[in-house]
Amino acid sequence: MDAGMTAATRPERHPQDWYVEQTWTSRALMEMVAFDRDYVVWDPCCGLGTIPQAFAAAGVAAVGTDLVDRWSAQTLGMPHLFMGTHDFLGDQTHILERWALLSIVFNPPYGCKPDIADRFVRQALSLASGKVCALLPIGWRVREKRFDFFQRFPPAEILEFCDRPSMPPGTALHDRDPRTGKPTAWRRGITDYAWYVWDRHIPKPDTIIRLIPPRSAEQKVADRAFDLMRVGVLPPLEERAAA
Repeated sequence: MDAGMTAATRPERHPQDWYVEQTWTSRALMEMVAFDRDYVVWDPCCGLGTIPQAFAAAGVAAVGTDLVDRWSAQTLGMPHLFMGTHDFLGDQTHILERWALLSIVFNPPYGCKPDIADRFVRQALSLASGKVCALLPIGWRVREKRFDFFQRFPPAEILEFCDRPSMPPGTALHDRDPRTGKPTAWRRGITDYAWYVWDRHIPKPDTIIRLIPPRSAEQKVADRAFDLMRVGVLPPLEERAAA
């Protein structure tokens, strides 16, 4: 749940766990993990396309699907990267599941159904031939029932954020503070997150834990402005400069 809001104004939990990470979280992953340019990166719960767009902007082939089309319906950037609605845990097969060189990078749903994040990660590990990177709370791994899973599928790395990523529900991105009129989305985070990284080319490695360095105050402002403009909460930079 996103901070920057009081308990009284905090939006209700989204029923499908549609929470929107910022672009800088994907950039931080790419700064610390090398992605083979021969592989396609698939985000099977892409929401507004944050992850595919970040990878595509970095020159990595990337696409997204989701249970609901939230991205192209809002005419956001790079709509050609959206490859349709798809239930990642359903019975149907998507063409991406047959892609020979495939990595999966995603911010999976976490609490809308029991063990849904586990099911997403297991499905991703069964389909990917390259890397699987899941953005999840640090506390996700600290569970007794998850011990056997990590024994069988230990991550190559766990990259822990020093900054707490803010992830407001997608329905609250355009909310504004009633007193100031300023946007409330992505003000600050309240939950510790990490990228859990598996590499299908490295069977059962010892897991390495690394820290994602904190950003400067100036970078935090720039990162937030980038995403507020990306989803249309703020006008594009050139319009703001001309105003």
